[in-house]
Amino acid sequence: MSELGLSPEEVVATLSSIQAQNFFLVAPFALIVYDTILTIPQEIKCIWKRKFSAVTVLYLFIRYGAVLDMLLKILSAFYTLTAIPVTLDLS
Repeated sequence: MSELGLSPEEVVATLSSIQAQNFFLVAPFALIVYDTILTIPQEIKCIWKRKFSAVTVLYLFIRYGAVLDMLLKILSAFYTLTAIPVTLDLS
């Protein structure tokens, strides 16, 4: 890590911070999924059994758009396409 000028302790602290940020993305996603599961019976009764209208489409877009948005954020945080090679020489 001498190219970046970071000590091993700084690298560990940075990676720990990134991991904590990723976990803070998962918590609201879990709440959104939990809320979605709890309200499915009401949604079926009030939304799916009625005639589709602009309001219905808007509701579904907002409701499931939030779930999709959070899922994409989590996937991009945990599964990046680039990797930073890290080597530590502790000798």
